[in-house]
Amino acid sequence: MLAVLEAQNMINSANIAGIDNVYTFNIPSEMVENVDQTIVLITDANTNPSIYGNNDFNALSRTIEIQVFYKKDLDIDPETIEVKLYKLFTNDYWNVGENRGHTIDPDTQQITTTFYVNNLKLLNN
Repeated sequence: MLAVLEAQNMINSANIAGIDNVYTFNIPSEMVENVDQTIVLITDANTNPSIYGNNDFNALSRTIEIQVFYKKDLDIDPETIEVKLYKLFTNDYWNVGENRGHTIDPDTQQITTTFYVNNLKLLNN
């Protein structure tokens, strides 16, 4: 299964308070201007072969980008949501990588954050 789909399933199953929708690859056009929901967007950052042996690779090193677009009228601290996401991924053997900090979306004026997680998927040859 693609890493982005695994991540989407994980977040949806966790039912994290404050997250309204989780999308992969892109946000549907009808939701782009929505500032009344907190939306998580998951995209692929890279996938590379790993753990080489016998002229073959035996794992995939997968990195995904997670963007959070917070609703304008926040009723929960963004850090609370982010810590829950970090713990969710860490507890499922993903490594939380770089966080790009918080910014304001110039079009919607929403607070956003972007961070990366990666894991090593062992392949069954």
